[in-house]
Amino acid sequence: MNDYFIALREYARDYVLENTGLKVLALLITGVLWLSVASRPVSQVALNGAIEFNLPESPVLTVTKIDTMTARVFLEGPREALDTLRAGQLTVTADMSDVEPGFRVISLKVEPNKNGLPANVKVTEIEPRTVRVTIERTIEREVPITPRWEGEPPPGLEVVDWHITPPLVKIVGAESQMRDITGVSTETVRLTDKSVTFSEQVAIDIGSPNLNLSEDSPRNRKVMLVVNIAEVRKERVIEDIPVAVFGAPPGLRAIPRLVKVTLFGPRSTISEMTVADVSVGVEYQKGLRTFTPRVTLSPAFADRVVVRSVEPKVVSVR
Repeated sequence: MNDYFIALREYARDYVLENTGLKVLALLITGVLWLSVASRPVSQVALNGAIEFNLPESPVLTVTKIDTMTARVFLEGPREALDTLRAGQLTVTADMSDVEPGFRVISLKVEPNKNGLPANVKVTEIEPRTVRVTIERTIEREVPITPRWEGEPPPGLEVVDWHITPPLVKIVGAESQMRDITGVSTETVRLTDKSVTFSEQVAIDIGSPNLNLSEDSPRNRKVMLVVNIAEVRKERVIEDIPVAVFGAPPGLRAIPRLVKVTLFGPRSTISEMTVADVSVGVEYQKGLRTFTPRVTLSPAFADRVVVRSVEPKVVSVR
């Protein structure tokens, strides 16, 4: 046993004394490095970070009201590490993965890995620590699209009708923002100097920055608009038109014998019409006491003029 302790003492002596200079040098280098790190000054900096909402995928929710969209983040670390950070680099997370619709107070946090913060930089404070938000369900609705006009066609012409393809579009938004939405419009369509039918692609204007088109809406947010421009139309009443009775026994006639017809069409065309261009008749059926007059226009006007009404609406035959 005594020999064992003697051998152990000699080994330790050799281990300590062997390469003593190198060992001392290594120890000095380690000490210098430690002192360098330990004496390095720690700095602080404050940067603004945009608040990012971590909302659940289902149900689809949206934030409609919030105290602030940014938070001030205080960081601590070596000056050279802090100098690598830039304004706008940070995002502050408002974790709302488990929230329900309504008024909520949400804590804020900064995720170092997500923001690419150096390992020797830490977050010491966030101001504010929480945000007050209003959360609503997102709904989808299909609404019609209406053109927005500017100016008028030249004198004597007007917009007879228009067609939009597709005529409907789906919009998405918070329940409160969608409550009064019954339709959307297009960007402005200029009518000045337009004297013939024309078509063009026009962008959809939802009317609110808080609303969006649904995913299955036109990708380019545009629709095709066809505008039919023609002569100004007007309404005209032609009176004292006799009512013919067909299929009735001899001696029966319509009561009243004369009616008036209201027509609608291009101004020049409808001005040319006379009583002779309008025929009114009823088809007699035994057992019936009243009949609805049927209006027939002459071939020259049938495809250009519309019958608005007949007065009276019914006649009797006796």
